[in-house]
Amino acid sequence: MRMSRRQFFREFTGKEGHRRQLSRAEAVNAYVRTNLLPYDFCLTEEQVEQLLQAVRRELSGGEGSEFSSEERQRMAAIAQETIRPWREDYWKAEEKRREAVILVREFLDTEAAPEALERMRNRFQIPPFGTLKDEIEGRARSWLYESPDARLAPLNAAELKDLVFSEMSTWGQPDPS
Repeated sequence: MRMSRRQFFREFTGKEGHRRQLSRAEAVNAYVRTNLLPYDFCLTEEQVEQLLQAVRRELSGGEGSEFSSEERQRMAAIAQETIRPWREDYWKAEEKRREAVILVREFLDTEAAPEALERMRNRFQIPPFGTLKDEIEGRARSWLYESPDARLAPLNAAELKDLVFSEMSTWGQPDPS
């Protein structure tokens, strides 16, 4: 059924329209996603869902999709408390990633045999005129950024070195096939 111009603008402005009211949970989700997610690092989808659940659980009592200033403050406090450990893990993991790049260089300079370096060149299809160490370092950065923050953050220097060296060693192993 076609809609008249008058009906369209009434729905658009919210007057006399068939606007669907947001449920309380949807309103909380929308508020958290638009106002409370961090800007200094990214949350995973699982973390976002945990955050939404924590806020919804604390605000289960109210009604409607409009929030009082006390409710908004409480949501912000819950979000900050929930996000704080993830932020700390992120910054610790970032530090570990910077340290790990130095360890990759150390491995390539001291531990990697010429045959292992050649296998890495073949494995990652690095052309003979390409700088092998720079390419491997780039691959290692990608691997480090794919590693979860929670895995890297708690590592001490020796554990980080063991992790990097073992990963680099597997890259230089002969292909099992």
